[in-house]
Amino acid sequence: MTSSSAATPVVNKAILWPHRLVFSFKHGRWITSLLLFSVMASFFYILGTISRVEAIAVPAYFCLVVAYIIPASHYINDQTVTAFEGLKPILDLSDAKLEQIRSSLLSVPVRMQLQVLGIGIFAAGLHIYILLSATGDTPGVLSIHDARDRTLMAATVLIWVLLTTTISFLIRNVSIFARLARENTRVNLLDISSLSGFARISVYSTLLLVGALASFPVLLMEADTNYLAVLPGFLAITIPMIFIFLVPLLPLRKRIKDQKKLELNSIQDAINQLITEGENLSSNSEKLNTLQPLLEYRREINLVPEWPFDSPAIFRLFFYLIIPPLTWVGAALIERLVDTVNF
Repeated sequence: MTSSSAATPVVNKAILWPHRLVFSFKHGRWITSLLLFSVMASFFYILGTISRVEAIAVPAYFCLVVAYIIPASHYINDQTVTAFEGLKPILDLSDAKLEQIRSSLLSVPVRMQLQVLGIGIFAAGLHIYILLSATGDTPGVLSIHDARDRTLMAATVLIWVLLTTTISFLIRNVSIFARLARENTRVNLLDISSLSGFARISVYSTLLLVGALASFPVLLMEADTNYLAVLPGFLAITIPMIFIFLVPLLPLRKRIKDQKKLELNSIQDAINQLITEGENLSSNSEKLNTLQPLLEYRREINLVPEWPFDSPAIFRLFFYLIIPPLTWVGAALIERLVDTVNF
């Protein structure tokens, strides 16, 4: 009996549970988003959470995040698979291995999903504990006084579960691309555009979390919002976002940089072989004809970018990165206006 005949452990995988909520037909993501927002808003209204205009900010934040994060992460997952398909020609992998990786991008082990679910619930409980402690309440379930508090705390658990699920899924996917960039990708210095799929994964995954950050000013519009209501979630998104952006790019940048160095050294060696100390090259047309292409090739290699970005990806990244600061400024101006104007 060979080792290959040994039974291979079967890992039970499934589509990420929030993605099961997204309709698969045309415009299904938009319809899912509107439906989620309506369901959440109705839920808050029926339970009396939206009892007055000045108390609408926090429920609105929860509605926006849920309506955004589920369809948007579903879209990013589709873009991830599309980018992987575009990278297949430059990956040194068998068809079976490529199909296995594609399956990993589409589904996650059920055990891992349950673990992340537990982490999300724990993080939500810790956040609620900190908030109750900061406001002077007795930490624990018994300190939940009314239906509004109970509803908002349940929504807090939902948001933390969604964020941890989405972020862990993104980290898992970009880690797969980082391994591909480090071990299985053929780098052609004269065709860096073929590596742009790695940049798209990095940018799209980052922009998903940028959109989540852009919703925080809604939460701050409520007058009695404590900074502790915002800071844990802000850090829980921002720190992984930086990691997600860099992880698939750093191994590829190192390989491009190393290959550029080797190629430039090789070119310089060829140039050095042509040039003899004390020789007047202007009188040797044969050597000049050989040297000219080498000099042009060296110039081209020097111009090769070490980051696999294309112009649309860079523009999209910088455009969306300015959205959160603008929304924060806008929220501050609106709050100032409300405070200064007497109705």
